[in-house]
Amino acid sequence: MKKTTTLLFAGIITIGAMSFDIYNEDGTKTNRTGGHGESGCTCHSATTSAISITSTPDLSAGYMQDSTYTLHLTVTETGKTVFGIDLQALSTATVNIGTLTAGTGTQKITATNGLDNITHVLDGGLTNDAHTFDFTWKAPATSAGTVTFWYSGVAGNSNQATSGDSNCKGSWVINNVTAIAENAISNILVSVFPNPSSESMNVKFSLKETSSVVVDLMDINGNKVSNLISESGMKGDINRTFDVSSYSKGVYFLQIRDEKSSSLKKIVIE
Repeated sequence: MKKTTTLLFAGIITIGAMSFDIYNEDGTKTNRTGGHGESGCTCHSATTSAISITSTPDLSAGYMQDSTYTLHLTVTETGKTVFGIDLQALSTATVNIGTLTAGTGTQKITATNGLDNITHVLDGGLTNDAHTFDFTWKAPATSAGTVTFWYSGVAGNSNQATSGDSNCKGSWVINNVTAIAENAISNILVSVFPNPSSESMNVKFSLKETSSVVVDLMDINGNKVSNLISESGMKGDINRTFDVSSYSKGVYFLQIRDEKSSSLKKIVIE
């Protein structure tokens, strides 16, 4: 691959001794994730590198509206010395869904067709064998259906040519969580702190009437994970601390039930 010069508005971004044809400062060469009819990266033709994506909290079971997630996009190939990415978060109608925000080593570019891209910056992926790019995605505040993260990556050897470089691509389809929603009832007022937490959570609720109370930890699909409280004759201010360090990272609900009704409180374990 030929050596290029980085221009402020129109030049091809270079990383170390390698230039990527995926992105331009003005966005004219974004949309190279290889998804929804795009060509993907065409300069680096080998496909021996690997790419993967995870999130904190975990998005595997779906996203909560108006919640923020840190995405971790990793490109891996032994022997490579520089890496780059492109990612979009799109609805089934191929429009932006949610809000992408760049992190260390990345930037946000809006392409000429209006699609937002998270891409690398100069030397943003300059490490050996693998590089993880971290940035955030905030889910829309209202129901927006399925989101697909379309992404691509490039792994280079810094030889100032296209020979020996690799590209890879993938997609991650995430559904909106609609199975359960947070709510409250008149007899139980619930507070949780700290929230999010990685170690312990203090759960406080007040009972206006003497009640038999059950508190369960639920996953975001409404499945019971664990019973935390099951007691009768409870009334007044209840304050309990629970160890959450053994649970997987992600979004959960506390379901608090008495004889009459129930309440759901969203919590995040990180």
